[in-house]
Amino acid sequence: MTEQVEYRRQQVREGAVPIATKILQGIGGIVESHKEFAFSTFLLLYYSQILGLSASLVSLVLAVGLVIDAVTDPIVGSITDNFKSRWGRRHLFMIGAAIPLGLSIYFLFAPPAGLSDGLLLGWLGFWMATAGLAFTFFMIPWSAIAAEFSNDYVERTSILTYRWLARSAGGMAFTLFAWSYLFPNTAEYPAGQLNPAHYPTFGLVVCCLVIFWALATSFGTKKEIRYLLQPVKPTPRFSFVRTFDEVMLALTSANFRLMFAVIILFAGIFGVAIVFDIYMTTYFWEFTPDELRWFSLVVVGAFLSFVTISRIQRVIDKHTVIVWSLVILVVLAMMKVCFRFWDIWPENGDPMLLYLLVAHGMVQMYFVIALEISFGSLIADLMDEQDFHTGRRQEGVFSAALSLGSKASSSVAIIIGGFLLDYVIAFPKQAEIGSVDDSTLFLMALNVGIVIPLLLFVPIYLITRMTMTR
Repeated sequence: MTEQVEYRRQQVREGAVPIATKILQGIGGIVESHKEFAFSTFLLLYYSQILGLSASLVSLVLAVGLVIDAVTDPIVGSITDNFKSRWGRRHLFMIGAAIPLGLSIYFLFAPPAGLSDGLLLGWLGFWMATAGLAFTFFMIPWSAIAAEFSNDYVERTSILTYRWLARSAGGMAFTLFAWSYLFPNTAEYPAGQLNPAHYPTFGLVVCCLVIFWALATSFGTKKEIRYLLQPVKPTPRFSFVRTFDEVMLALTSANFRLMFAVIILFAGIFGVAIVFDIYMTTYFWEFTPDELRWFSLVVVGAFLSFVTISRIQRVIDKHTVIVWSLVILVVLAMMKVCFRFWDIWPENGDPMLLYLLVAHGMVQMYFVIALEISFGSLIADLMDEQDFHTGRRQEGVFSAALSLGSKASSSVAIIIGGFLLDYVIAFPKQAEIGSVDDSTLFLMALNVGIVIPLLLFVPIYLITRMTMTR
């Protein structure tokens, strides 16, 4: 059994959390947005379609790197929960992770020329694991801090709202910049995302931005350390046994177990869909970077969600918001491809198609952000429930356990996505836009737009079983 630990703030905050603090903490989310944009959008495409490796092998290597990353999550969570210093429990880890994370992202997109397929896969695996480990040391403590800022049910949603506001604004700006300037079209490559020469520059830009934002949020919230919880006495040195005990303690909560299962399913289902996203935009919808940059406007839906979600949660419990957001997202995903099957959307190349799909993306983004804010805020409430029942503050372990489940599930999803591309859909390697036959494109769209969204009804059911209300 784990012993009870007393936590105390050096100074008790009077009044609400300042808006400047919410913004400075929130900009750490831009680190995640840049990293996810680079990994989810380009890694599989770059190593399989452009460098010519098997999609299933690339997805397997990506999945192994993600598993290594996931296993370290509860270890880092336990370490930061029990760490004591004048810099608090979390900040030193965030600062130390910034430069390794940025450099590893750069090296992923700048492999040495002339590597054999085996060495190229090894290069991918090593830097994928390094990036994942560095990201864990930044992301786990950064996520845990948000739950410590306030004990107020509604203010927690406000804190998470600023986090997603910063994440979405930073993500929108970088997406627009990347598609406009980092992947220009040329005569040889009408679709700039298929030009191998663009990727080292892209990796360098992401590297510099990730380091900047990680250090900015770490040093920008340093003044808040006195308001954050710390162990009153130094805790014993790290041990795997204690880490395991702390994870088991977290899982004694029935509501947390439900949330854990929901996160695993949610990450797995969306993970498979993300594998296909760049393939769908490039080959099914046939968009070039000049057109793809306009999808950064879907952030309008995110801003509308930020404005309304706190007000909605004043009258509707968070898990109810999650359920309805998921149901609507299922409908929107199916509608997107069905409208193509039914010839409702304009033909590819018609400017009206771009306008309509950007508008569709705005609506979709509204509910995605509502879902993510509600998830994050609900997790903070679960930590209070755990503190009430066990006397332990486990922000790091809770964040880490959920992250572990999410990454483990995502790793399986990546493997499934790569397997589907190679052996079910049989997608050709190094294909040009317009060269893929209609039956292959139809099969891909059927999986992305019908089969995968329907699986979301499993986590929807589990969310309805949660017993914790306002």
